Amino acid sequence: METATLLSVLRDRNVRVWVEGDRLKCSAPAGALDAELRATLADRKQELLAWFRQAETLKSGPADSLPIEREDGTRALLPTVSREVPLPMIPAQRERMSRFVRELRSCGYDLASCAERLEVLPRLGVNFWQRMRMSWTPRKNDPIDNLITLFIDGQQVSADVITKQISSFFVDAALEMRLAEKNGDLLQSNFCLFPCYGKYLVTDQAEKNTAINQVMWLWGESFMLGGFVKRIPRRRAIDLGTGSGVHAILASDHSATVVGADVSPRAIAFSNFNAALNEKSNIDFVTSDLFDSIDGTCDLLVCNPPYAPDTAAKASDNFWSGGIEGTELLRRVVEALPTRLDADGTAYINALFPNPPGTKIRDHFDAWLEGNLTEWDVLDHTWPVPGYQDLFSEQPFQGDMSAWRFGVVSMRRSRTGRGWWNEVAGSGLFFREDGSCSVIADHDAYGSPAGPPPNNS
Repeated sequence: METATLLSVLRDRNVRVWVEGDRLKCSAPAGALDAELRATLADRKQELLAWFRQAETLKSGPADSLPIEREDGTRALLPTVSREVPLPMIPAQRERMSRFVRELRSCGYDLASCAERLEVLPRLGVNFWQRMRMSWTPRKNDPIDNLITLFIDGQQVSADVITKQISSFFVDAALEMRLAEKNGDLLQSNFCLFPCYGKYLVTDQAEKNTAINQVMWLWGESFMLGGFVKRIPRRRAIDLGTGSGVHAILASDHSATVVGADVSPRAIAFSNFNAALNEKSNIDFVTSDLFDSIDGTCDLLVCNPPYAPDTAAKASDNFWSGGIEGTELLRRVVEALPTRLDADGTAYINALFPNPPGTKIRDHFDAWLEGNLTEWDVLDHTWPVPGYQDLFSEQPFQGDMSAWRFGVVSMRRSRTGRGWWNEVAGSGLFFREDGSCSVIADHDAYGSPAGPPPNNS
């Protein structure tokens, strides 16, 4: 088991690990630590201690989403900065974007290569988050590592090295599109550039930037939702809260037309840039508060709405706030399904589901559908997150999170008139070693709770 996988398993089981002097300390709920995991922790003690010490040496501390804590019990948050970042620019000659992408592909900067270098987390995909891979050291002679350093980790890289490993054109095009800027001989990027299921997506950086309404980084949920969607021919797809445009762009491969909507003008600018970068012409990106500025229906709905309970920001003020309860936008999306989703359509919703104690996701969906949940077939690919950590909110939720869940809920109208809700998260090992997603939220494959198990091979 790789270190990243071990840490992910510990987090999933709500196991706390911390360091006191030279000792590795552990606290876990009853039944969370089985004999195999206890033996693994004992065998990997020195490795975990070294990981923690390296994190402290780098002054970044362990990541909030990890179960590792400092000796004083505190956890490090994402850094906060305040700086204006200009938008990426579409060049006058579109062929330059096409050639830039071809050179990315030619040097091997894709999801599988990044997975090989950065490891894969079983529920979140390729481990792009630097704080969860403290032991990774980039190889100076590897163009993939240099691109990860520049476009994911936001560190400087020699322009001469990139020129030799890729080309002078690549450097010039990156500068022209504002994807990089030069500081002497060094290249620095204000953006991230992710490979994602054969596409390339530019986003703002992961750190919280109070000077802009930043476009969401491609966290694991982006790859999970992108992998879960059943890629069959569609007439019209709608992507609500499109952000970087990632799900609209993925849907454009198998949909006649696509609408991507976001309330943020900055998100729409990034979406249009990314559509041009991926040579997509069948997507219409519109500034819209969910469905408000969109007419008509769709047979594919994809949505990753802001979902964090936040008392300091209104819902959709930024990419993370779902309002005080965290469900304001989620509720509006579910309430609209009966009138906005075609009879043969499917909706895929990736979110945090901050259920109050004693309630389940289906309870809220039934209320939002006015008691008509039985008219729907629902696949519930979510898992418990009682230790959820909010990295962005000024005033994050501090109460009981014992019933909270996270993941993808997909819905279609019942084919039999007797709807069902099937909880199929299983072990949550959604991703293969090459970074590809091993699960498709396919209602026909899973069927009702009494139906046959899916084949995810």
